[in-house]
Amino acid sequence: MVTIERLKEVEVFQGISDAELEMVRESVIRVQEYPSGQVIFTENAESTQMYVVDSGRVNLDIEAVPDTHLQVASLRRNEVFGWEALVPPYRYMTTAKATVDTHLVVLDGAVMRKLCETHPDICARVMEKVVRIAADQLAATRQQMFMLLHSK
Repeated sequence: MVTIERLKEVEVFQGISDAELEMVRESVIRVQEYPSGQVIFTENAESTQMYVVDSGRVNLDIEAVPDTHLQVASLRRNEVFGWEALVPPYRYMTTAKATVDTHLVVLDGAVMRKLCETHPDICARVMEKVVRIAADQLAATRQQMFMLLHSK
């Protein structure tokens, strides 16, 4: 069981009251282990879940050109990914892969979206941080693409 105290450690949930965190906690499906090398989701797949790294490490990659993968993020404890489960068209923009044995807190995207509909104030605070995560990933992608183009 994921506690409210555990959720408070995660940046996207900071600034949310205990009562509000209890509602967020209801979206938690499970804590799941992924062995080193296991793909968690693939680019362009339907995004149904959001994840928080509990332990281990997850890399996010994109396929820049056919058969050329670029790492855009390497995530550790308390970092969030799979945020696309909250944003239409609900498709993952990266491939996520555990690089060591990893435990993830798995949240149900549909439940989180319903929470946004019924509690827009919570949603606004979470989405502000999700936008920051997306912007950071975009900047990292640009940097990787620049390096790829200029290495030839």
